[in-house]
Amino acid sequence: MASVAPPPPPPDAEPPECPVCLSPFDAASVVPRVLPCGHSLCGTCVSSLPPASASAASSSLRCPLCSQCVPFSRALGPSSLPKNLALLSLLPSPPNPSPPPPRTAGAASAAQPLPLPLHAAHSRLLARFRHAILPESASPLHSSPPGHPPAGLALGSIACDLGAPWFCPRGHPVSLLPIDDPAGRAPTQEAAFYRPSHAARVIAAIDALSSAAREEMFDLVAASTRLARRVCRVYGAWMGPEAATLWLVSELHTPGLPPLLNEMSDELETVARIGALGMEVCEALMGLHGEGLVLGCLRLDCFRLDHFGRCLLDLNEVLTLCRRIRAGVRLWKDGALVAPEMAAILGDSTRMRSRDFDGLIGRKSDVWLLGCILVVLVTADEQLVAGWNTDGSYDDWQKEVLTRLDAALVGTQLEPLAATTALCLSYEPECRPEIAHVWKCIRGAQMKPGADALAPGDDIVTQKSFRCLLLGELSSMCSGRAVESDDILQPSQGSDDKNSTPDDVNSCGCSNDESVSTAGTDDPQHNRVFKSSTLLAHRDCVTGLAIGGGFLFSSSYDKTISVWSLQDFSHVQTLKGHEHKITAIVVVDNDNQSLCISGDSGSGIFIWRVGTSLKEEPLNKWYETNDWIFRGVHCLAVSGTGYLYTGSKDKSIKAWSLEDYSLRCTMTGHKSTVSCLAVASGILYSGSWDGSIRSWWLTDHSPLFVLEDDAPGSIAPVLSISTEANFVVSSYENGCLKIWKDDVLVKSEKLQNDSIYAVKLNGKWLYTGGLNKAINIQELLEDESELEIRDVASISCDSIVTSILYWDEKLIVGLSNREIKVYDKGS
Repeated sequence: MASVAPPPPPPDAEPPECPVCLSPFDAASVVPRVLPCGHSLCGTCVSSLPPASASAASSSLRCPLCSQCVPFSRALGPSSLPKNLALLSLLPSPPNPSPPPPRTAGAASAAQPLPLPLHAAHSRLLARFRHAILPESASPLHSSPPGHPPAGLALGSIACDLGAPWFCPRGHPVSLLPIDDPAGRAPTQEAAFYRPSHAARVIAAIDALSSAAREEMFDLVAASTRLARRVCRVYGAWMGPEAATLWLVSELHTPGLPPLLNEMSDELETVARIGALGMEVCEALMGLHGEGLVLGCLRLDCFRLDHFGRCLLDLNEVLTLCRRIRAGVRLWKDGALVAPEMAAILGDSTRMRSRDFDGLIGRKSDVWLLGCILVVLVTADEQLVAGWNTDGSYDDWQKEVLTRLDAALVGTQLEPLAATTALCLSYEPECRPEIAHVWKCIRGAQMKPGADALAPGDDIVTQKSFRCLLLGELSSMCSGRAVESDDILQPSQGSDDKNSTPDDVNSCGCSNDESVSTAGTDDPQHNRVFKSSTLLAHRDCVTGLAIGGGFLFSSSYDKTISVWSLQDFSHVQTLKGHEHKITAIVVVDNDNQSLCISGDSGSGIFIWRVGTSLKEEPLNKWYETNDWIFRGVHCLAVSGTGYLYTGSKDKSIKAWSLEDYSLRCTMTGHKSTVSCLAVASGILYSGSWDGSIRSWWLTDHSPLFVLEDDAPGSIAPVLSISTEANFVVSSYENGCLKIWKDDVLVKSEKLQNDSIYAVKLNGKWLYTGGLNKAINIQELLEDESELEIRDVASISCDSIVTSILYWDEKLIVGLSNREIKVYDKGS
């Protein structure tokens, strides 16, 4: 294992000291820093050294040991130089804390993990929805509504600045609409050690919705993004850290249109404002129709005014109104507007159960809604347009509306709008005009003749099929258990007479009662669950894992190699022979034989033959020749060219022939211990405590290039490397993770504050573990312009993670408490 520190020196050994001030090194105040020349000084001495020349006073210094001029940034200080971990390993270790009391058999059985999907298993779904999932830090809902999740809106504000793709400032008000009811969702078995990420929980809740509800939610988010300044932006889905309710978050603007109508008194101002608002309402509806969305119902306070006074349609308000109508709210009591043909569909229980709406949903129903909104804007009387379905004929209502319109518009610029509005209110949908025609009518009444060159054509909407929000899945998520007094057609007994509005936070319950089968999900692992098992054979820290020859091999500081069966993970054999702690292990499978190769802290290299019967004695062994202070093999790698590569404390990489075990080449270039090796695509990658990753040709072992991050303060010891296709992933002592694609740095992210000892890239799945005693599971999401790392879940462990291996849908993890964990996906 390349990332575990070497063994401590004897207790009576003197600690190393700074060669300048002779102060003993420690891990806190007198930290050894490695200069580019290779010598180590304490940070205080590095800061006090004079510059090499007056011309480069801020960017260089002269080493007092070798007098070499080396680069050094005084602005960044000694912390920009890597620590000498080889010297730190010689420091006396602090006393070990008292071990925890042993667990009883009952406690051990109680801690057995419950089955749970190893991954969120919705990668394709997430690839589509990842920009529609708000981060957990947004925290728009400051306090969860008590009791059953409401069907109406909850109000909140964004808790932090959100960048792309939302670009929402901190404190921006939002409305939240519950999308599902956790009580109706299938219960999830959660193991104590498994913590799904926020994105994983959100995407799992989205996957629990019906396919129609998912498509409808995605259409709303996408349409609102494209229709900026016409509708209120729907940011996406969010879940609280504790509550399991899924919320649809939308921007919120106040005030609405009704207060504005009461403020307008001057006739000219009123006519101009009505014309501007009417055009903006037309543009919002035409935009939605262009996205294939039809409202089906509307109300004046579904429109909001932004900071510039522009009229925007609030889709969350529309969905709330749809739910109230589907729950049975009397239209004339609530001011809701529903076209006659839509009211007929809602009253047909057989059709609503069968959901057969073919040929019945079109944009002409929204034209009727537009006509009603124009009537309200002109007359400022919402009850006038809401009374068409009360006692009396439709023709009588229509005549009354037109009389009021003519009286209000006669002699004004908008007088032609009365006839157009009359057509919009036609009972037969085919008799209604296109919304573009209404837009032209309003604009033509306010502009000079011939100024309509930029007006939209009548065929601006070419969509053939539409999704109706009123008849959609998101509108049907309303529970009949809630009480709405006499606003409900079938009220509960003992209810009070209260007039509820969609703005009420706790207006009614929300539930999605549709059973959803997971067999049709897009990920073949969706129905897979996992279990964990523990392998015990070692007596000290596990330092490496390798698979080959039909066996699992594990190395340890106890100087032994344990061999495990891959069939049932039973212990097969223990290989002994090392005199020092084993630090690395690899397995090479040749055509005629398989070899297990191990290296230890005493520079010993052992070769073991792998077969049906494992020999307890090594096939061969030898020791690297180097100074005692640089003694120790830190990492191993093998290639298809017949070479074994060892990385050592002496800063070199050695190539050994697997035919005669002779040393063929020594590669130098690193300035500190070589900590990890990886082979991919004919290239050997080596990571070092000097913070760099170097690459070498496998054919002639010549150097290729150096993978470095030039960002200030980014230098830290490399602890682990994993390669997959054209990707190279490296982990660092400071908790950073860097990803290189085609030898170009594409991602650098700090995952944690502690060291990351192990990293494994398997396809698009990334596994990391280290000092934080957890395995982080992440997914790489790549598009043409960027690479994203999406948190999937984390698995808590009882000890430090030292090595990670992925094989045959099994995650095998080595820990510092001598355990090996196997997380096995099962059915």
